[in-house]
Amino acid sequence: MTTLPHLSAEEAAAIIDHVNEDHPAELLLLARAFTPAPTPDAAAVTALYEGGLDLQVTHAAGQDTYRVPFTTTDVPPKGRLRATVAAAREALNEQPRTREVRWTVQAVTSPGADLRRLTLHADPDTLTGWRPGYAARFRTPAGERTYTLRRVHPQAALVEVDVYLHGDTPGSVWAAGLQPGDPVEAILGRHETLPDLHGGAALLLGDETALPTLAALLEHWPDAPGPRVLIEIADPGGARYLDDVRLPPGTHLSWVPRAGPSGQALTRAAASLDTPVRAAWGALGSRAAREIRTLLRAAHGLDPASCRVVGYWQS
Repeated sequence: MTTLPHLSAEEAAAIIDHVNEDHPAELLLLARAFTPAPTPDAAAVTALYEGGLDLQVTHAAGQDTYRVPFTTTDVPPKGRLRATVAAAREALNEQPRTREVRWTVQAVTSPGADLRRLTLHADPDTLTGWRPGYAARFRTPAGERTYTLRRVHPQAALVEVDVYLHGDTPGSVWAAGLQPGDPVEAILGRHETLPDLHGGAALLLGDETALPTLAALLEHWPDAPGPRVLIEIADPGGARYLDDVRLPPGTHLSWVPRAGPSGQALTRAAASLDTPVRAAWGALGSRAAREIRTLLRAAHGLDPASCRVVGYWQS
């Protein structure tokens, strides 16, 4: 267990789950920079402490667990992790491939219930290499927030970013307050880690926060069988979001009405699937994401590389 002050066991478990699922490359940096493991292949956090973490490292000679001290302890737990990863990059002389850009809001529209679309004018040179799942970290008054790029139009120098408005959360307040002409600062360089979804029997699932990524994946689906899609929504109007998306042949789409806590109905729907799943991707609240990921891996014999269900927000 963790001995981090002011952090419950559940909160610590959520942080550990997040970094293990979403940041394997960064954890491998820690293993390479701060452990004696010979030729590390993979790493995972097993415990958090006030002064550091336990890192289980898979390497050429087997598997060992090492204590890695944080490089700073005067910031919250996630900040300690980020600072230690930054120190590992510096020690290894490996810097992240990111680019800071300044875009301008050109239009604000509503593509569905509680969704706000920001159409941003961008330098076309910043838009090369886009693919479904590409995201940017946007600077807001309350800190950085990550959002998927719904569409990118390099020739028109435009980017569409759809933000689901979670009441008065910091990201929602920021997005709801933007108007045409406002500047937006973003950091590029993040791609969603996706399993191989195109070999048949694929499952996509999520809540409203996953809609931009789900739509982009469906729009760019190759010549392969369409997936099974489960999307939980609170407002039936949310189904409008996919009205302009041409679904791949064979796609089976189900809108799951929210009943009870967010993610509960989607978990039930995923548990009741009566067809096999070969690969899965999804995003929703962190707690439900862990539950769905666990049940899909157990029920369908999926390994972590073929089942990516991540927390897009803390629940």
